[in-house]
Amino acid sequence: MTIDLEQLDADYLAQVRYALAFISEDVVSYDIDAAAKKITIDLRPAADEAEVRARVGEILSRYDQSRFGMKTVVDFEQKRDLPAFDAWAGMLERRWATPVGDGHVVLRGPAALLMALVDHKVDSIFAEEFGAELEYFPSTIKSETLHRCNHFTSFPEHMDFVAHLKQDLGVLKHFSDTCRDKGWSPELHDGTMSQSDFAISPSCCYHAYEAMEGWELEKPGRCITATLHCHRYEAANHQYMSRLRAFTMREVVWVGHPAYVISGRARAEQLIIQWAKDWGLSCRFETANDMFFTDDYAVKASFQRQQQGKKELRLDVPWEGRSISCFSSNFHSTTFGKAFGISVAGRPATSGCIAWGYERWVYALLSQFGFKPEEWPTGLRSDYEYFVMARRAALPKHVATPE
Repeated sequence: MTIDLEQLDADYLAQVRYALAFISEDVVSYDIDAAAKKITIDLRPAADEAEVRARVGEILSRYDQSRFGMKTVVDFEQKRDLPAFDAWAGMLERRWATPVGDGHVVLRGPAALLMALVDHKVDSIFAEEFGAELEYFPSTIKSETLHRCNHFTSFPEHMDFVAHLKQDLGVLKHFSDTCRDKGWSPELHDGTMSQSDFAISPSCCYHAYEAMEGWELEKPGRCITATLHCHRYEAANHQYMSRLRAFTMREVVWVGHPAYVISGRARAEQLIIQWAKDWGLSCRFETANDMFFTDDYAVKASFQRQQQGKKELRLDVPWEGRSISCFSSNFHSTTFGKAFGISVAGRPATSGCIAWGYERWVYALLSQFGFKPEEWPTGLRSDYEYFVMARRAALPKHVATPE
C-alpha cells in the first residue's frame, strides 16, 4: 500500500523512517520516497490494511514537528570531499567484521584496533582531564531502575528483557531432554520462562545513579567513567553498523553542583571538537534530541533542543548518504538526582554525561577513509600507528598483533 507524505523535513523523515519498523509485525518492508512524497509498505497476505494505515497515520501525526520549532544550532562543522564505497562489504570481505545475529557483530584486525584506539583516546583526553573515577557496571539492570529513569515511558521499543527457566524440576528436565533429542527452538520458551525483573541495560549511565542512591555528595560533586555492553532492540533499523542491537558505550558522567556539571560538559564539548579537527573528520556537532517513541515526542524533543539538553557529533557515512551520531553530550538537570535521592549541599544533585558509541566510530572512520592506514588523515594515521606500535611492544613476544 502507499501513503502520501505532506512534510519533507529531514528530521521528520528520519524519525518516521525509524518508527515505521515498529508499527506492526504484518509489515514485511517499507520505503520512503521523498521525491515522490510517498511511503510504500509491503504487507503480509493476512494483514489488516486499514489498521496498518491508521497506525501509519498515527506515526505521521506523532512526529509532525512543524508547530514546535525544532531548533538546530551547529556548533562546529567540518566537511571533506569523500568517495562513496560500500564500507560494510569491505569490512566483511577482509573479515574485519562478522555478523553473529541481527544487530550483533564481532570485530577483529584493524577494526578492533581502531576501537581500542578510540577507547585509549577517551582515557587519555577525557577521563584524565576530569579526574574521572573508574567504575565497572553489570550488563543487566533492574527493570525497576529503568522505570525510575523514565526509560519505559520514552523508549519502550528498545527493551531486551532477561529471563531464566522456571525453578521447576519438570520444566528443566523437559527443556534439557527436548534440546538433546530435537535441538533448541524458540517454542521451548513458551510457558517455561520466569517472570522478568531484569533487562539488558540500554544505556551506560543509569547504573551510576542507582549506585549512588541516597548519597549526600561533597561539593562540587563527583565524576565517573565506565564502559558497558548495551542492548537496544530497533527492529528493521539494525543495518550494517549504524544501529546495532548489541554495542559498546563509553561514558563520562558528572553528578553534583550545577556549575560543576555544566562547566565539565562545556569543556568536554571543546575537547571533542578538537579531536574532530585533529583527525580530519567529516562531521557536524549540533543540537539534537532523543528519538522518543511516545505520543508526546514533539513536546519532549522541542524542549530538549530549545534547552540544548542534547548535542551530537555526527560523522558522515558517504556510502549510506547520511551521518550517524557517534558522540553525545547530555544535560539532565536534577532528573536523576531527584529520582535516586542524590544530593549536594542539601539540594538534589544535577547530572550530565558524554557518551561514545564505539562500533559507530569504527564504522564511520572506515567509511570515510577506507582500509589503508597510510591513506588516512595525518592525525588519525599517526595516532593509529603509534598505538599499534606501543601495543605490540607491550605484548608478550608470542602474541601476534593484527596488521
